[in-house]
Amino acid sequence: MNNASRTETRADGLHVCPECGSGLVQPTRWEQTAKRGHWRLWRRCPECEWRCDGIHGETEIDAFDEALDDGAEALALELQGLERESMREIAETFATALAADLITADDFS
Repeated sequence: MNNASRTETRADGLHVCPECGSGLVQPTRWEQTAKRGHWRLWRRCPECEWRCDGIHGETEIDAFDEALDDGAEALALELQGLERESMREIAETFATALAADLITADDFS
């Protein structure tokens, strides 16, 4: 595990792991530094457990924030799709049971 402190700018973004290439790097902690417009940011990769902290400017932090927002939106859309698919399967199962006359009034008491 690499715990080095880094201050360089990454061309591929703060959300990309330099060890395994995963685009799932997450912030674990952050704090504003004495230098205006700069933040100390601790990050970790959930795939290879790489960890790092470094000082980054607002441009990098804003891009990281955008990548995190995009990831959250993608997860929300995936969840909605899974929920729709689950409800479709439940409705199909219910319709099949109704058509086979397997559901009676006693099922709702």
